Amino acid sequence: MKRYFILIITLALLALTSARAMTPQQAVDRFAGDKNLAHASLGVAVMDLTTDSVIASHDLDQSDITASTMKTVTSAAALGLLGSDFVYETPVYLDGEIKGDRFKGNLVVRGTGDPTLGSRYLKGQPDIVAEIIAALHERGIRRIEGTIVADDSYYPFPYYPSSWDVGDLGWSYGAAVHALNFGDNVVRLTFDIDSTLQVSPFTVTPAVPGLQVINRLQLGYRDAVEPYLEYATPAIVLVGEAQAGNYQFNVVNPTPAALLADSIAHALQHGGFKFKLKPNAYDKVKNPNRTLLVLHRSAPLTDVITSLLDRSDNMFAHALLRTIGAHDRSMAGRDLMYSDLDAIGIQAVKRWLEGNGVDTAPLFMRDGSGLARANKSSARFFVQMLAMMQRVQPGGTRLCDLMPTASGRVGTTLKAHPLATDIVLKSGSMNNVQCFVGYYPARNPRYAWAILANNWNGTRAQLKEMMGELLINLFGDSEQP
Repeated sequence: MKRYFILIITLALLALTSARAMTPQQAVDRFAGDKNLAHASLGVAVMDLTTDSVIASHDLDQSDITASTMKTVTSAAALGLLGSDFVYETPVYLDGEIKGDRFKGNLVVRGTGDPTLGSRYLKGQPDIVAEIIAALHERGIRRIEGTIVADDSYYPFPYYPSSWDVGDLGWSYGAAVHALNFGDNVVRLTFDIDSTLQVSPFTVTPAVPGLQVINRLQLGYRDAVEPYLEYATPAIVLVGEAQAGNYQFNVVNPTPAALLADSIAHALQHGGFKFKLKPNAYDKVKNPNRTLLVLHRSAPLTDVITSLLDRSDNMFAHALLRTIGAHDRSMAGRDLMYSDLDAIGIQAVKRWLEGNGVDTAPLFMRDGSGLARANKSSARFFVQMLAMMQRVQPGGTRLCDLMPTASGRVGTTLKAHPLATDIVLKSGSMNNVQCFVGYYPARNPRYAWAILANNWNGTRAQLKEMMGELLINLFGDSEQP
């Protein structure tokens, strides 16, 4: 019996020693050799940043669907092209006539693409509605006759990329990017279906003026409701099949400018102003004058990127791409943007990457967020891009410092391991796609890595466990510099 226990302990020690002796390439080969990945499109790359060399890989030049890992590309280019201290500026004008405490004319909010106006996710930044009210008080204005103009003309329609699936456009994760965005361009839709299959009135929170909800549901025995948008109406159209129960969805608001204008009107009515809505008031002004009332400034770009990478916000990320396009050398100074603004932004991103030594041939970029399934890239591209960002550090900002840790994102095994807080990464997932790219160690990266998997067998949970174990095998015994 004693010999038996000695044998068991010896075998365990040998297994542990073998695992610790695993080279990076052996760890990748073991992962790639799993039966669930036999028919997958799989790209893996691990780069040593001290030598700028790939030390382990699998099909590292194959371009795979990236999902939200594309957000690291957009974020990196935004830091390089806009500057880490960049802020969005949204001007608010009084366009009319001021006499004493009375203003007659138009209060104009000019949208320039800021995705953060009224956002629930950047609570520390100034509230544009509160700024307007405070500025009016400061000027001594107490009576207002005229119209609130939410000018959303800076970006052209359509507000979403043509590469996005129409089935994504109604859900909150598919919010489009307008010149005037407000409240994350998302509303809460609530309704009930009773046992007799009668549908209650729809409730939209917050209420958006003019927004309709059109019911085209088939009542049955499945819960398969899908929201679609009609911009011309404007309306949220519900299709699919529904059964008795309570329904609550976060859906896209197709008219965020209308919500912003309505929010300002309510703030005036409850802020001690005598506000009279008169659409033709400006026409009756004898000596109109345009005065800057407020120049709203967003949170700095680093805060926006930190938030969007942590939450994987598609609207924030694509807004950055459109901003890059709007600030491109060919677009600078234009009052209105071209209809191919997204393509202009992508070209600017690629020029910047190539100018910093990153080969963009494997990069097939169709939007700023990764929501389009046509977005593809190789594992080699990702580690080269991440290595470049660690070397260049635009404005002294490191991309690794804006990325979330691996904690709870790559399966339960890694979550319980000390590495969970010492690896930073960006995940990307959609149907049949699971990807991660990142750095190790978090505070002083020595390695950049990428794992891109498309079309595997087994469950997503199983794959994430395997990916977590790969990261442990790669970095669990690494000596940090």
